[in-house]
Amino acid sequence: MSNSINPGKQLTVKDVMQSKVFTISPNHTVFQASVVMTSKDIGSLLVVNDDGTLVGIITDRDLITRCIAIGKDINRTKIFECMTSNPTRTVASATCLDAAKTMAEFGTRRLPVVEHDKLVGVVSISDIAKHTSFCPNEKPYDGCVLVDLAREIQTSSHCEHTCGSKTCA
Repeated sequence: MSNSINPGKQLTVKDVMQSKVFTISPNHTVFQASVVMTSKDIGSLLVVNDDGTLVGIITDRDLITRCIAIGKDINRTKIFECMTSNPTRTVASATCLDAAKTMAEFGTRRLPVVEHDKLVGVVSISDIAKHTSFCPNEKPYDGCVLVDLAREIQTSSHCEHTCGSKTCA
């Protein structure tokens, strides 16, 4: 996968990742996580120990399905009780193509980036798309990683697509 500025250079995750990410401790409460997500207008937080080791991810959906909907007290429930432990991740030296394939395989839109288990950033499919030319053809071909990723995310979505608009239950 080459970039549009230097078509001969294979981009790495380090070239496109975001190094400023929002994190939370596994011992903080669900309420604290929801306040951070709301104030930053984000849908997830990476969960790290005091030493920066990535231990999980907590999403707005996790807060609802693993806490609120089953009646847990958001002021007492700790992040580690609701988070997804050991999330799929990548390393900064990975190629953008490998990262995109991993996202497609696991149906995710972003990957934490780690070095020696320490969080160093996050890369999203939009970060990769902004810096690369996935399908230079006028019509994307079936082997195109973006086409594959779009299909995977569409099938893993919890929304129905009705008449060109999303209808969420």
